[in-house]
Amino acid sequence: MRSSRGASVTPPRVYGVGVCAGRLVVHDPLTGITHYRDQLITVGRTMLRASEVATHPVADPTTLGGSGALGVRWSPVVQRDPSPTCVPADSVHRRAARALACAGLLTVDLHEVDPLPTPDLTDIAGHLTDDGCTVSLTTEHCPAERHAEALADCVDALRICVDSAVTGRHHLGPDEREQRLRSLVSGTRATVAAGLPTQLYTRVIPPPPGNEATRWLVELADAVGAHGVTFARPHGDGTLAMPSLTAWGADTPACGTLKPLDVPLDTVCLSSDG
Repeated sequence: MRSSRGASVTPPRVYGVGVCAGRLVVHDPLTGITHYRDQLITVGRTMLRASEVATHPVADPTTLGGSGALGVRWSPVVQRDPSPTCVPADSVHRRAARALACAGLLTVDLHEVDPLPTPDLTDIAGHLTDDGCTVSLTTEHCPAERHAEALADCVDALRICVDSAVTGRHHLGPDEREQRLRSLVSGTRATVAAGLPTQLYTRVIPPPPGNEATRWLVELADAVGAHGVTFARPHGDGTLAMPSLTAWGADTPACGTLKPLDVPLDTVCLSSDG
C-alpha cells in the first residue's frame, strides 16, 4: 500500500540487520541512521516498519567502529553505451559486490551512477541484495518519471541530493536552475508513487532549526511527497578517512571506487506508520 498524506499507513520497508561491535543493530538505508536492537530478529535484509525501528535507541557510529563498519559508498564503473564490443562488467561487479557482502556490511550506497538508468545498475544491485546487503542510490540527477518503476524494482531506497539545484555553489543560470527544480519535483513524485522510499538529501544546507533554506527544503519535501530530508555532515569529521587511489597516480579500479558513508547529522521524517 503506497503512502499518501493524511490518514496514511506506510508499509514495511527493507532494513539491514546485523551485529556490530557485539551489538545487534538495524540500519536504515533511506535515512542512514542506525538503531540498536535488543530483541532477537532475523539478520540480513529484513522488512520492518519505521515506527517500530524508531522505538529503539539510535546508535553512534563511532561506538560501532565508524561508518565504515556499517557500509560504504560505491561509485561503480558502468557502461555508458553498451554494445556488442563492450567487455561485460558483470563479473567485475559480481566479485566486488560479493567481497563487500562478505565483509559483513549492512548497506552499500551506490553513488555517481550516470547515466540513469543503466543496465549495469540492475546487475550491481542484484548482486548486493543476493548477498544480503541493503542498497541505496544517491544521485544529484533526479530520475526521469519514466524510470521510476525500474528504480523501485532495483534499489531499496533513493536519496536525491538537492545541493546542485538549490544552492549557488554550482553557478547555474536561472533557466537551468528552474529546469533542475522542475525535474526534482516531478521525479520525486514519480518515485514515491512507484513505491520507492525517497528522501531529499543535503550536505550544505544546515539541519533544523537551521535557517530559511532549511525550512524551505523541509516544506519542499513535504509538498512532493518525499519521506523526509536527511542533513548529512561531510567527511573530515573523524568518522572515517580513505585515501583516494587516483591521488597516488593509480588508475580507477575496474570495479569503481569506494568511499565512506556520510553520517547523518539530522533527519526530518515526514511520513509515519499508522
